[in-house]
Amino acid sequence: MIDPRDVMKVDDENWEAFKKEAMKDELFYNGPGDLLDTPEGRAKFCRLNKTSVFNKQDPEFPGYKIWVYNLQGQGLIVKKLSRVDHAVMENIEYDAEGKEVSRSYEPA
Repeated sequence: MIDPRDVMKVDDENWEAFKKEAMKDELFYNGPGDLLDTPEGRAKFCRLNKTSVFNKQDPEFPGYKIWVYNLQGQGLIVKKLSRVDHAVMENIEYDAEGKEVSRSYEPA
């Protein structure tokens, strides 16, 4: 099993190979310590992944997805079902360093 902290030890040149291997381990992307859980992980995700939209299953809400809108090297937005009010989606915008810039809500 891949330890979530391993993501910080991977060289940029080896990122694609690491990502392919990590995707095989469901817990790496869906459990505590997920790549998007820390500012360092979000910054690395933002820097190394191309501008695109990514999604994965939401471990807390089966049948729902977590969406990540990445603008390579500039920031990203994580969109997921609100943990407080399940009638709304929570949109959290992060800067290139993985720090929260804003938070907004829309109907689910």
